[in-house]
Amino acid sequence: MQSKNHILRDVLAYIFDEQLIGRHMVFLAGPRQVGKTHLARTWLAQRHCNKLYYNWDDINVRRTYLADSRFFESDARMAGIKDPWIVFDEIHKRTRWRDILKGAYDIFANEFRFLVTGSARLDLFRKSGDSLVGRYNLFHMMPLCIREVIGKKPPHHFLTEPDADRLRKTFTDMMAVPISSEVEDGYHELLKYGPFPEPFLKQNSRFCRKWHLDYISLLIREDLRDISRVAALDKIENLVALLPKRVTSPLSMANIAREIEVAHTTVKLWLEQLKRLYLVFPVAPWSKKISRALTKEKKWYFLNWYYAPDGAAKLENMVASCLYRCCKVLTDQGYGRYRLQFLRTLDKKEIDFVVCRDEKPILAIEVKKGDTSVSKSLLRRETYFVDSPTIGVQLVEKRNILKKYDDCTWVMSVERLLALLA
Repeated sequence: MQSKNHILRDVLAYIFDEQLIGRHMVFLAGPRQVGKTHLARTWLAQRHCNKLYYNWDDINVRRTYLADSRFFESDARMAGIKDPWIVFDEIHKRTRWRDILKGAYDIFANEFRFLVTGSARLDLFRKSGDSLVGRYNLFHMMPLCIREVIGKKPPHHFLTEPDADRLRKTFTDMMAVPISSEVEDGYHELLKYGPFPEPFLKQNSRFCRKWHLDYISLLIREDLRDISRVAALDKIENLVALLPKRVTSPLSMANIAREIEVAHTTVKLWLEQLKRLYLVFPVAPWSKKISRALTKEKKWYFLNWYYAPDGAAKLENMVASCLYRCCKVLTDQGYGRYRLQFLRTLDKKEIDFVVCRDEKPILAIEVKKGDTSVSKSLLRRETYFVDSPTIGVQLVEKRNILKKYDDCTWVMSVERLLALLA
């Protein structure tokens, strides 16, 4: 395991790769307290640019900008290095923040580099008019994964293979490599303490419980209010309290709406806002070329599986979160458009998760608490994924399980697959 004081984050391996970003600004979005500020300060220290960190929550930074819109220039030039990096943290909370960044970039793009960190609004503004087109690359810093906490990274990610044959061969080769006891330890610790750095590193049950309770409160009472005009915060807290028992099934917004006594459209709006805050995320149903498939209701999971009920629900939520993170990371790196979906038909045939790349399924996953008998839906998945050969994996909460069936179908211990994900 890595040092309990610091975990090296995978995102560092690609967000500053000039082959990927050119000279664009780097936008780093992600949940509150996921480690964005720590990463930014660490990067500046490595580049000898410690003084070039500016937090726009600091009133002194805002006053300095009002007095001189080029306030960072002198510090950057006096650093005495080529291409000094400048960090603007939380600038997205300011009015006209895009104009501020556009002005800075247009003047100094050939001399300085810019890292901009933030959360909900930083990821949201692309959905509307964007005056920064062609000036930035957006990346996501997600919660911890097994590989980060054990300090190990595979040389190649199997889900980036360009065709089905190579995908299956690479995956089969990876299955032949034994996993270490560190992988099992990392899995159990993440399952227990959750994937956010502070409670994970602390590894104290009381601290962890208190941290997670406070996190929900801060998210709703402060961050949600910052991105919306929602006044009924008590009802949103009630909505969040109802979600844990529903994480494994398609969510009926109409039923939720009746329970908290609001309109169906209001529940939909609130869930989207909670998604922007990285508290929850949706998994949509796969329905292409499938008769009698569910096409409307989504599953909703917590990004932090600590909030899911213990047992099968928490296990499924953890797998969902790790797959969702993987899809975000691989999409950010330019390997394709990865999406996480699920399959369920009206006659109860189901596959828990389907990873798609550019609208084609490439990985189908079932999650079972202890059942090592391979799922019939998984074995017959070619019925649903016509012309899209996939890897099929059934994950179980049992140690030392690794079985292979026809058509690249596997049953394995859950940590074995999670340790391979980006």
